[in-house]
Amino acid sequence: MVTLKELHEFAVEEAIKVDPRDKDRIDEILQKRNEKYEDLEGVRKDKYDQNRLKNPYDDSKILHAGNTDVEKIAVGIDIETQDLLLIDRLNEKGIEIDAAIAHHPEGRGLANLHQVMKMQVETLEQTGVSISQAEAIVRGRVDEVRKGVHSGNHPRSVQTATLLDIPYACLHTVADNHVNNYLEKYVEEKNPDRISDLIDILIEIPEYEWALEYDLGPTIFNGKKKNRVGKVAYDMTGGTELSKERLEKMAQSGVNTIIAMHMSKKQIKEAKKQNINVVAAGHISSDSIGLNLLLDKMVDKFNIKVVELSGFKRVTRL
Repeated sequence: MVTLKELHEFAVEEAIKVDPRDKDRIDEILQKRNEKYEDLEGVRKDKYDQNRLKNPYDDSKILHAGNTDVEKIAVGIDIETQDLLLIDRLNEKGIEIDAAIAHHPEGRGLANLHQVMKMQVETLEQTGVSISQAEAIVRGRVDEVRKGVHSGNHPRSVQTATLLDIPYACLHTVADNHVNNYLEKYVEEKNPDRISDLIDILIEIPEYEWALEYDLGPTIFNGKKKNRVGKVAYDMTGGTELSKERLEKMAQSGVNTIIAMHMSKKQIKEAKKQNINVVAAGHISSDSIGLNLLLDKMVDKFNIKVVELSGFKRVTRL
């Protein structure tokens, strides 16, 4: 048997291996957190989330009962109050689910979503944007997201899990790192020439093929099928999307095509202005890829069982 906490720690370790940043940068971030923690006093130190001292992904958290042994886990893209109630009902019917893992952050994980966005400085830099410009772009959006999530009812689903005594965690960027890394290697190996070729190779991925059942397969948000793919940037990890201002800098650095989970209307308009092709691979299906890559490692190491829930499609690559 394995505890939910051990699964979470394993997920963090594996995410670091495929992080767009190098290990030294992550170690530096954790070192600074430890130094700041030592300087805290009183209630601020008492209430500090000590998991942050060894986990660089503030949107990936144990939310309840991490020390519980688990074997069969319900995994979903969004697991909120209604989904926890469903799990409780399934347990009444004898399904015997031991824990719930959400992809999208809840509780403290959602309240701190803005913290993981700082890693996008490095992902922008890797596309050719200068570090100073990348930092300026990311800094403004981080503050915007921080203020945006501050008003949320973050204790809601965590209190539900506590009342129902369902061990509960969220694995957001730790999974998104996996899909980002996977797609970079996959597209580079396939080397599509035209946007139509890019769409075709994405549909060969089982999760994107499955999305076609819901008319949510890979879609061109900007550009034409006949356009050449050129230099590709990936928008799959780092919490949530940056501001539209990044697109001008990316175009100047030679980016021709962005493969994203999704993209807002304002950003699509800016991408058109900058002549950047945008392919929306699919949000929920991309999330499923990241989760599946991570779960394959968990199943192989800990022999856990997975129950699909809340938009998650289980595909094994073992």
